[in-house]
Amino acid sequence: MTNPYLEPVTPRWARVAGIALLLAAVGLTVTLVYLAFDRSSGIGGHGAFTSSTMVFGLILLALCGMCWQAGYRLAFRRPDRSGMLFSRPAWVAIGAALVVIAVLMSVAILEVRRPTLLDVQVLLSLGGIGVWCLILALRRR
Repeated sequence: MTNPYLEPVTPRWARVAGIALLLAAVGLTVTLVYLAFDRSSGIGGHGAFTSSTMVFGLILLALCGMCWQAGYRLAFRRPDRSGMLFSRPAWVAIGAALVVIAVLMSVAILEVRRPTLLDVQVLLSLGGIGVWCLILALRRR
């Protein structure tokens, strides 16, 4: 019995998924540019720049980069030499970003209060996935 989740999708569906990811990447890019200009101009009258705003911005930036690369590779059928969806530098960037976000969140939480079980679970998950991405990027295969 074969696992249907491990079977490759047809090129048509890969292209559709790639186009959808490229559209999502365009939307995220527009959102990030708008938020950057809105924050820098001060016209919007929004609240102060907080650590939560920074972490949210970093997460949006990571998602934007992932959508651009995965969308391009799927829409135009351009996998790397090993057939992976993300390149080695992309895996390093994703892993490093997740580890940095986990560290920033832990510092922000520890400055304000004692961490809860949910805080610890989220931090360990983000850090663990980040370390896994870094290990994946540094593999020789």
